Amino acid sequence: MVLAAFRNRLLALFNEQSGNFGIMTAILLPVSIGVVGLGLDVNAMVQNKRMLQNAVDSAALATATALANDPKTNDADGMAQSFVKSQIANTSSSALSSIANLTTTSSITTTNNANSGNDFEVQLNSSYTMAMNPLSSVLGWKTVTINATGKATSSTQSLQQGISLYLVLDRSGSMSFITDQRDYSQSSCQNYYDGNWNSYPDLAASSPCYINKITSLKIAVSTMADTLNKADITAKPNTTPHSKVVRVGAVAFNDQKFDEQAMDWGPQAAVTYVNNIPRIPTGGTNSIDALNTAFAALKSSNTAEKAAFYSNKISQFKRSIIFMTDGEMTGNSNTWDPNLDSQTRQICNNIKADGIQIFSIAFMAPDNGKSLLQYCASSNTNYYQPQTMAGIVTAFGDIAKKAAAGLTRLTF
Repeated sequence: MVLAAFRNRLLALFNEQSGNFGIMTAILLPVSIGVVGLGLDVNAMVQNKRMLQNAVDSAALATATALANDPKTNDADGMAQSFVKSQIANTSSSALSSIANLTTTSSITTTNNANSGNDFEVQLNSSYTMAMNPLSSVLGWKTVTINATGKATSSTQSLQQGISLYLVLDRSGSMSFITDQRDYSQSSCQNYYDGNWNSYPDLAASSPCYINKITSLKIAVSTMADTLNKADITAKPNTTPHSKVVRVGAVAFNDQKFDEQAMDWGPQAAVTYVNNIPRIPTGGTNSIDALNTAFAALKSSNTAEKAAFYSNKISQFKRSIIFMTDGEMTGNSNTWDPNLDSQTRQICNNIKADGIQIFSIAFMAPDNGKSLLQYCASSNTNYYQPQTMAGIVTAFGDIAKKAAAGLTRLTF
């Protein structure tokens, strides 16, 4: 009887249907919640994947472009990784905090090509761990890794065109005068200007010390050299020759011409020449012989430059002169000499007629000096009249960029 009663109760329990919905709900509810959460996360994963892929693609292209613009770029790997982060930050203001664990690895290869240039291949792999929302966690999905890979290539190609550049630079007494820029390396120095130049060489030191014009010129010429070297894929400053496509000469003048620095491969010799100019130069202003020296070195009838470039298998080269003065043509006097001014203009005419480009810089110059330099320039965009130290540095850097235009080109 007892066994029969137990059997009947068990069968009744199995046949009872009133609680089935509750049991099924208890079993399926977590699954439903997880599916909803997973759906939300899948949508977020797709969006984040797209965002990361776009960032990696853009970063790879930006890095390849930067390398082609400047093959000597330092820390290209770090630059590539920084590009990825910046691209993501531009996509979403909260992106950086949400992907704080972003990791990016880069593979950058550089090979020489048949066009005397370089081929660059940049491959980036980025990933980060995305936290799933609490609803997905019900199914055990805590995190998911988002990955993206991008690749870009670029090249530099030599145009087989060289540069012959001659510097014609003023080192007269007025180049000893101060500029607007403080010299914090010295507590005091001889601060010459027009009003106290008659005290040369016994002017007492005063404070603060200001950088003078000739020092500004030295800094400007060094900036020019750095710009040329960056544009020159053949530049090797620590070897001889320093370049295969850039040749630079220099000559300084006051009321007479000084010994020149002959044309040499790369700008290093010219920089040394300029740096050897005394800190306190003296004398009047007459650029005639100096301009003629530069003209003789670059004129089309002088085959020396053509032969030099031909030895490097370069058939075409641009010829340019940078003519800089801070004064007017006075000779060995303190008064403007219209005859010297006229002769200088005629030399400029001869230079330009021979196809040589003139860049002119009137550095804190008086009106007669500005008029002369503007006349000598090959165009309005080749004329500069800086009034500050920063201005002359910028002028030489800008001229170097213009002179170097066409040395290399980019392909993608």
